[in-house]
Amino acid sequence: MTASSQPSAADLVGESDLTLAVEEVATCLGVDSLGENLFEVLVLAPRIQSLAEPGQFAQLLVDEGPVPLLRRPFSFSRSDPRSGMVSFYLAAVGQGSRRLSRLRPGDQLRMLGPLGRGFSLPETRGTSVVVAGGLGAAPFPLLMTRLLQGDERVVFVNGARRALELYPEERLPRGLSSLVVRTEDGSRGQAGRVTDGLLDLMKGADRVYACGPNAMLSALVAIWEETGPGAGVERPRLEVSIEAPMGCGFGTCLGCAIPLRLPSGDPAEGPLGLCCRQGPVLDGRELDWPRLLLQPSHLG
Repeated sequence: MTASSQPSAADLVGESDLTLAVEEVATCLGVDSLGENLFEVLVLAPRIQSLAEPGQFAQLLVDEGPVPLLRRPFSFSRSDPRSGMVSFYLAAVGQGSRRLSRLRPGDQLRMLGPLGRGFSLPETRGTSVVVAGGLGAAPFPLLMTRLLQGDERVVFVNGARRALELYPEERLPRGLSSLVVRTEDGSRGQAGRVTDGLLDLMKGADRVYACGPNAMLSALVAIWEETGPGAGVERPRLEVSIEAPMGCGFGTCLGCAIPLRLPSGDPAEGPLGLCCRQGPVLDGRELDWPRLLLQPSHLG
């Protein structure tokens, strides 16, 4: 395939609809400390809440001053249509996230969203396996709530390096069919990586949703490829939410480039997409994982 005939990123995987994004001045309802540097910030943003879908994100302006200069992207974690509340689950690791952790009730911040492409919700009832690695749990309370509202059978695999880095079980939506907890140091649940034992869970699923470090997602895709197809068994649909350094959040700065894979069997390198427009949620087969793993991840 020549460069001139190579499909664009939008041709391969589509892109987000920026016409749905709005800017809103949100009001902090509170910040819940969840141990060590983990916290959840709850904000009142009824316009954005009414539009937000699982897997999408908002750009938060945490200070009107020059530092940090750019808004920070965070996935919607929970959403309440009755109150207009949305929340963000994150770790205080950079200037933007540390300032968010210090918000007080009544403080205001500017939000732009929803942005990006989110997870696909099933049209018929089935079984979904949801796999979270550490902070990768952020978009899943909202996703699992929507799945359960559709009477989906939901298996949640909650993994982290140690117990203090797990998403709190008491904040999970009620009605999960199964909860699997794994920590690498064995401090809670089963000892091992979050990808351990996934093959059997995937074989019985209709859909797999995953979010976490890109190296974890790459390993998960390799396991998913072992599920078939064959003997009349189809692989479950696989969607992953990936990490990439993100500046503007709507495709102008080109800072969140991600390598895409051409259709199966084509050895040429695919085009670069943008995490904020082609992602952050993509079909696991659409990414060029060896090239993606060479890129840095977002630090907040």
